[in-house]
Amino acid sequence: MLTETLLDRAERTPGAVAYEAVDPFGVVTTLTCAQLASRALLLARRLDAVGDGPVLLAYPAGLDYVVAIYAGFLAGRAIIPAFPPGLSPRADRTRLAGIVADAAPPVVVAPRRFDEIEVPTVLSVPDADGAAPGPRRGGAELAVVQYTSGSTSRPRGVLVRHDNLNANIAAIVERFRVDADSRSVTWLPPYHDMGLVGGLLTPMAAGIPVRIIEPVDFLKDPLWWLRQIGETGATHSGGPNFGYDLCLRRLSGDAAVADLDLSRWRVAFSGGETVRRRTLTEFSKAFAPNGFRPEALLPCYGLAEATLIVSAGHWSGPSAQSTGPVSCGAAVRGQDLAIVDPERGTAVADGAEGEIWIAGPNVTPGYLTGDSDDLFGELDGRRHLRTGDLGYLRDGELHVSGRAKDVLVYRGVNHHAVDVEAAALDAVGRAGRTAAAFLIESGTPGSGDTEPLPVLAVEVHDTRTEAAATAVRAAVLAATGLQPALAVLLPAHSLPRTSSGKVRRSAARKLFLRGAFDEILSGDEAALAALADLRAAAVATAELTTLICGVVAGIGDLDSCRPADRLVDLGVDSVRAGEAAAVLERALGLRVPLVALLARPTPKEAAETLVTGWLTEGRPAGLLRDRVLGAAGGTGVR
Repeated sequence: MLTETLLDRAERTPGAVAYEAVDPFGVVTTLTCAQLASRALLLARRLDAVGDGPVLLAYPAGLDYVVAIYAGFLAGRAIIPAFPPGLSPRADRTRLAGIVADAAPPVVVAPRRFDEIEVPTVLSVPDADGAAPGPRRGGAELAVVQYTSGSTSRPRGVLVRHDNLNANIAAIVERFRVDADSRSVTWLPPYHDMGLVGGLLTPMAAGIPVRIIEPVDFLKDPLWWLRQIGETGATHSGGPNFGYDLCLRRLSGDAAVADLDLSRWRVAFSGGETVRRRTLTEFSKAFAPNGFRPEALLPCYGLAEATLIVSAGHWSGPSAQSTGPVSCGAAVRGQDLAIVDPERGTAVADGAEGEIWIAGPNVTPGYLTGDSDDLFGELDGRRHLRTGDLGYLRDGELHVSGRAKDVLVYRGVNHHAVDVEAAALDAVGRAGRTAAAFLIESGTPGSGDTEPLPVLAVEVHDTRTEAAATAVRAAVLAATGLQPALAVLLPAHSLPRTSSGKVRRSAARKLFLRGAFDEILSGDEAALAALADLRAAAVATAELTTLICGVVAGIGDLDSCRPADRLVDLGVDSVRAGEAAAVLERALGLRVPLVALLARPTPKEAAETLVTGWLTEGRPAGLLRDRVLGAAGGTGVR
């Protein structure tokens, strides 16, 4: 176990540096093996006095976070890697509240008490070394409750056991060829699997030092990461594709990195999101004068449900296959990797696409709460994790196509969203930041006469014109065979992301339909007209939801009524539903069937049912929007 490794290293090499942190001014703070063990043991003793249950970690990334991790392990408690809400955007604070509600931790280790975290006990990391009674070596089977990023669904707490960690870390050390001369640098957030397992825990297990850069410092100056690699002579470091892209965008000239030495960097891993060939090529060319070698790039594939890594392999360089997904190498040791027809549950032929299924000692048992049965399937008599990702094997190497839920089915042809997005980013070149491809449904909902419209949203850093958006549509058609009905160019930082940086396509779709983007739009007349109707209907639905909440609260004399509240729990019986329907009819001048309020569980679903019904009756979406907005203003409900 990692606790045994820490305590053994503290005894044998107490003065050896285990972790160090660097600030933006270059000041380095170190944590020796003995200091880490001492502080972690002190905190572990304090955790003993707190009721059973997982320990929530809410420190900023840095040395205190490391102490808190090992304190939890030494106390025989599972840790929940999280983040301080004061340093996070609103979406992340909402996610944190969801984690607390899901896991109900009895204690949080944090620098102070946060109003957003309703946990009974708050402990802080000791700021000095001290004698701690008797060495401890943990003992709990469960090590981490690792919450997923929520890129395709709500975040879920993955149960990671110590044996899962040990197996996956051993596989990483072997595939990455970590040895006694290795050294690591990490800027990855420790509350995600790549930052925790790859960035912090693997170096301890391998006995090598690691320098920590706070993620926010990396985002301010990505080249600071590369300078730290050069300064320390680091051999191992990496991150998601966007990290390499950020370095390229901040590269303003050779003078900025003229003295940078990247010659010792032999494993530059890239994972956590789609690995883009253009990024690998441009990065290797841009930093070749600094001693960086293209073969150092190591595309990886993994997921939290597999602890971290599933496959990895060094890039074969710019002259490699120029189309299709980048190879993520062969499966790591102990990993049974198969490509499966998800409908039949049988393996497909080499080169054929299917769902990626895996089995091995690193595969976790499931989730903390909720049903995990749909996470697994049987293949050749063995239980496999169904990743939900699509890909294919060629010569034993994994090529990841995308998420099963992110396939755009248009006119009978499947198009992977990542391929469409990559084509768009190739078209805009260095100006592009990220993109999201998704479908919207034109026509009247529920009429059986709807048609999907492919939409492409692209963030760019410079010129945004309708002509540029039109050019992107043409480039994507030429590259993929898919003609986006609508293309929108957005300013940087417009598209919603998960806390780990993945684009949230479903959320982007909702924002696009609401007209929430500052956008430059290109599309044919029919698509633009369909979009106008869809946006009008979306506004009508959102405003009607608020209106229904206000009416229900007023009739029931309630303090509040929220869109997702169950109407039956608010006391909406047939009598009150009748009153609400009458109020809404008078305000809107539209028929409001009683069943819409009685048969639908929430105000949001009632509003959706009403708007769909009115559209089916032939009411123009613009009229509905104007009626609802007028009614909301007239009743004072907003």
